[in-house]
Amino acid sequence: MTMQRTHEPGLLLTPPPGFVGLPLRADEQDSIEALTGKLAPHAGERAEELPRYVTWFAHLLAEENIRLYGRFAVDVDALDEPVLADLAVAIASLNTTCEDNLAALGSNRDVAVARLRQQYLARQPHADARIIRLAMGPAMVAVTAGEYRLPSDLAQNGRAAVLPRITAEFQIPTPDGAHIVLMTVSTAIEAACQAVLTAAMRVANSIRVTRSQRDAAAATPSA
Repeated sequence: MTMQRTHEPGLLLTPPPGFVGLPLRADEQDSIEALTGKLAPHAGERAEELPRYVTWFAHLLAEENIRLYGRFAVDVDALDEPVLADLAVAIASLNTTCEDNLAALGSNRDVAVARLRQQYLARQPHADARIIRLAMGPAMVAVTAGEYRLPSDLAQNGRAAVLPRITAEFQIPTPDGAHIVLMTVSTAIEAACQAVLTAAMRVANSIRVTRSQRDAAAATPSA
């Protein structure tokens, strides 16, 4: 699967088996129209509210520069039915993701990843944060357990709900040190944590970066 925008590096990755992603576009309005078209047949009684929710969601995805968002199922031996997990992938300039200028450490990604881990633990001291090596190079992965609060206006029964959430976040500096790939995988079922993390590791290990369309055009000799 390829994901690219004109002025940013492209991403190549292999999604997990059975992955179903939302139709995201480079233009936010295009994403709104594509999302509305895909979700409208399933909106039921809430069809009138769908445009408001979709606009909010598309704006959030664009604001976070999310390239891929969707769900997949994993089989867990201890459970009778497959468990759903959410997957999101984004990319950002490395020096805009943290307090100090990590872009200056681009030539030494091991040092940059160690700093990313240090800063993550400062924000999430109870996380299990580790430095790993992927096909693209050194990376940081952190696993956290928490809760997601669903407002009453978004809940099907009209009541606010508190949902458990186990999340694995990968932070992977690109080879040129200028950007960072952010990937999160989460599930609400604790018993599925290891199976979901194993699937996430496969996806993270498949990530590759290509040149931006702008850089590729600049490197192409004119006729």
